[in-house]
Amino acid sequence: MADDGDPFADLSQTLDDDADEQDDTKSEQEPREPPASDTTTEHVDEPDEGDVEELDPMTDTAFSYEAANQRPFYAREETIENFDSWLNYELERELSTRGYQNIVVREMTDALLRTVVEEDLVDEVAERFEQERKDEISK
Repeated sequence: MADDGDPFADLSQTLDDDADEQDDTKSEQEPREPPASDTTTEHVDEPDEGDVEELDPMTDTAFSYEAANQRPFYAREETIENFDSWLNYELERELSTRGYQNIVVREMTDALLRTVVEEDLVDEVAERFEQERKDEISK
């Protein structure tokens, strides 16, 4: 029984009826196939042995956006601007010159972070850290 003063009193019943109707409609329809993935934005880790589409490392990304983990960088604005410029103009231009297409920031950033770790740049990074502290304290 609806309350005359509350225009939303029967809303719960309406929502329940709509949900029942949607369930009935879904059961009457044939199952849908999952949407096809866009191979230009995803890397297939374990391809089926059937129809395997060859991925081209020059055009297909190494990993999908969903596989990336976004983390904040805490740095000064000038440092971030310089990094963005280097990434977008220097590194991206170099990759383009080498023939790569569909160059995305997540892959360039991943490569940069792996380089710092794998090339054991601890001494170089520590020196930059120490020099910046000395420079800022002497001002």
